[in-house]
Amino acid sequence: MRRYLVFCVLVFCVLVFLAWSSPVQAEHFTGPGGLRVYLLESHANPMVEVRLLSRGGAVHDPPGKEGVAAISAWMFNEGSQALSSSDFHERLAFHGIHLDATANMESLQVNLTSRSEHLEEAWAGLADLLLRPRLDERDFLRAVSEQKASIIKAQEQPQTVASLRMHRLLFPNHPYGAPVSGTLEGLAKVTLADVRRRHAEAWHAPDLVLAVAGDVTRAQLEGLLRRHLAGLDATPSPLPPVAAVSVSAGEQARQQHIAMELPQTTIMLAALGIKRQDPDYYTLYVLNQILGGAGLTSRLSLEIREKRGLTYGVYSRFSPFSETGPFVVVMKTKTASRQEALTLLGQELQKMADHGVSEEELQEAVQYLTGSFPLYLDGLGKLASIWGTIGFYQLGDDYLQQWPQRIRAVSRVDILRVAKRILDPARFFTVTVGQATP
Repeated sequence: MRRYLVFCVLVFCVLVFLAWSSPVQAEHFTGPGGLRVYLLESHANPMVEVRLLSRGGAVHDPPGKEGVAAISAWMFNEGSQALSSSDFHERLAFHGIHLDATANMESLQVNLTSRSEHLEEAWAGLADLLLRPRLDERDFLRAVSEQKASIIKAQEQPQTVASLRMHRLLFPNHPYGAPVSGTLEGLAKVTLADVRRRHAEAWHAPDLVLAVAGDVTRAQLEGLLRRHLAGLDATPSPLPPVAAVSVSAGEQARQQHIAMELPQTTIMLAALGIKRQDPDYYTLYVLNQILGGAGLTSRLSLEIREKRGLTYGVYSRFSPFSETGPFVVVMKTKTASRQEALTLLGQELQKMADHGVSEEELQEAVQYLTGSFPLYLDGLGKLASIWGTIGFYQLGDDYLQQWPQRIRAVSRVDILRVAKRILDPARFFTVTVGQATP
């Protein structure tokens, strides 16, 4: 048994080494109209993954019309002016091409997967959707109906309910406070004209980031861009920059309970965190791993799950955007242990804010993060997605090369400073979802 475990560890280490030693540096150039392009060539398999990101995310939904971005993404692949939705999907399926879009808080993202031999058909389909979209009334009504049904279904999930309330508390006067999926009230006011306007605003070449990974050369890609995307609008998008987030998160009650008849209580604590470009990003990344990150060795997991058995899982995470995003702690526990769990969460936040972390904790976290990092780069889809993010947030072409060094450069002094900045329990809102009384 021991030999088997040693063998497994050796295999894991080899896989990590191979993933890390494989080329991950993308070639960066400018395409038609100012389109920012990142190409990562990999000819091991005849596949290509594409991510195209625009600034047309939910943050730009008009107040009272939450859901424009979600519907725009839903309708993106519903045919072109020349082809109905069914005919368009049939053409893609014939060539084994997958093409759709997703709405995020700050971006609309197109996802394209194709065999390299069918790239001409794939890019022709993408160009049809970008430059000659169908966007008809029948598809719009179906999109709204399905989106409403999805929202109603999500309202049965206590963590979703807690998250929706929490975002309204953290961002009471900012679009970050509204769900990406939209609201039932907002969708009732969204019109097809709103969706067509978002499409026209979102796909302007200078504000787009195209990330391509796989079996295609730069010469081939430049030819595809010239033939199919030269018609993109070369003027900047009229969508405005994201508004700054107020430091004050409002005057509402800092602890709120939502009654649902459930066997457990979902607990969510959250405070304002950092921007994506914040110089403390890497320090907070390491801090988060020690506090409530991956695995069962985080402080929260050890104190609340392992020592006291109050939950099957507890974790922390942060979501940096162009402006300040949330820092969140989540767990579930028995209704009777709700207050004990809340007390322990507050104590762990205060302890780290007061005393920071030990050298042993720091080194273990750094070793885990740098050791597991290559596993996030072990597929064409992951590489295209991460390079899309690098381009969208302008993180620098050396981001992947510098990431391990920047993690290793984090010190205990850095963590204590950032913990005092972020983890003061007085900064946190608390939302619980479960039975009305313990």
